[in-house]
Amino acid sequence: MEKLRRLANKLTTAADRKAFLDYLVDLAVEMTGAERGLIVMGPADRLVVESARNVDQESLRGREARLSLTIAKHAIEQQTTLLIDDAGKQDIFSSSESVFELGLKSVLCTPVRTETEAAGALYVDTRFIPGAFGQEDAAILETLSEFLSLYLWKTRMEADLAAVSAKGRAAEDLVKELRDQIDETNRIAAMARRMSAPKKGEKTAPFAPMIGESAAMERVYTIIEKVLDNDITVLIRGESGTGKELVAKAIHTYGRRKDQPFVAINCSSIPATLIESELFGHMKGSFTGATRDKKGLFEVADTGTLFLDEVGDMPLEMQGKLLRALQYGEIQRIGNVQTKRVDVRVVAATNRNLEEMVSAGTFREDLFYRLNIVAVEVPPLRRRKEDIPLLVQHFMEENRKQGITTVKGITPQALLLLTRYPWPGNVRELETSIKSSCLFAEKPMLDVDDFQAQERGDTIRVDATDPSTFEGKTLEEIEKEVILATLKKNAGNKKKTAMELGIDRRTLYNKLAAYGMKSFQDSRHP
Repeated sequence: MEKLRRLANKLTTAADRKAFLDYLVDLAVEMTGAERGLIVMGPADRLVVESARNVDQESLRGREARLSLTIAKHAIEQQTTLLIDDAGKQDIFSSSESVFELGLKSVLCTPVRTETEAAGALYVDTRFIPGAFGQEDAAILETLSEFLSLYLWKTRMEADLAAVSAKGRAAEDLVKELRDQIDETNRIAAMARRMSAPKKGEKTAPFAPMIGESAAMERVYTIIEKVLDNDITVLIRGESGTGKELVAKAIHTYGRRKDQPFVAINCSSIPATLIESELFGHMKGSFTGATRDKKGLFEVADTGTLFLDEVGDMPLEMQGKLLRALQYGEIQRIGNVQTKRVDVRVVAATNRNLEEMVSAGTFREDLFYRLNIVAVEVPPLRRRKEDIPLLVQHFMEENRKQGITTVKGITPQALLLLTRYPWPGNVRELETSIKSSCLFAEKPMLDVDDFQAQERGDTIRVDATDPSTFEGKTLEEIEKEVILATLKKNAGNKKKTAMELGIDRRTLYNKLAAYGMKSFQDSRHP
């Protein structure tokens, strides 16, 4: 389900047609266990291969990209999914020259439909295993075909809109209609993400245990995905408490070094006199107290990942030695004349402005550029408030698992209170707040009073509906109550409602559409 959810996200954001088609084919190959996958487009008598990929996610060309046109044409003409256990032994296809030449065994092919006709086919096969695909694989391929159909329809609408705009027609109504259709496509994709989202209690982010579905977090996930399987140095930037170490762990856990050590050091917590020994190690007798040889963290992390947290606090004299280790992959223990090569991926993090430190001469410019090859900006919680309900649910569930509380949920008033608070301590502060409130809560639902007891002077009281009880309701249902209550309070003003809730208007529109509401009048009768 997570793969389909991420595909739905790419549907709304993908700008490159080839990249989207390749991603979809890779997904089809992975989810069905096929050897190859292809997308062919056009009428049945003039099919063109637009994407051909193998199990290693490599593009195929020439003879490697050949497929059985007979099978693809049959699927398109009959507009039906073909599940073939052994193509060479099936009468209707056994005489096909392509089936014979390719030595095909198992084939699965489904048409890609537009509004009125089949526009092509999504095709996977294997040359070695008969009966490799089943009905579940057919259902997966049909689902992916629906995503492709939706993508084709969306891009065609976008092309029509661009053509109308380029010609400079005075056709505002037509342009608006096309834009509305594109928005509707994006709404459908958003609904697909919701339908394929994990159920209550499961992780909602692609890189667990990271939590969040906001646009700001999606950008973080996109960068993580791009840097997973290479050794490029990554600099994670963000305020304290935003979860920078979780990002570092995700890069390690989901990357190719996942089975190797992950070693972390907080550069601000180690005295300047000891940090060189901690990173590079020392020899016995090299200084007072060095009673034995000691490996440094670079050696401990060999073949794995070394996470340098708060690297901006590293003493200036140590920065040159770190730079050499990064440039040459060599370290030298204190008291040793020999160097040692290590294979370590370095991920660093900081909450400081390194550019200002470079200008002030407190951080080496060459080290900054060596670390800042790829930067990941982890957003503060105030810029991803739509993730607060998910985080609250996650922390409450963790507290229940630890036996800290029996609290079952949170009232809409309290949830809205949390979304209005600026959270200077970010996710870490929210986690502490939920734990403290759960520990002292006397009712089955966390309420406003549970949070005001923490004496936040800048907390804002807000009015919301006062239903008799919300016990047994999910956070999604409570979120709906909060949104509708705020919309009602603002007399249907969506702009003001979105501002009060700390979300953008598009997010509000999508949520109202998901509730089946297009106007304020609808919200009065949910």
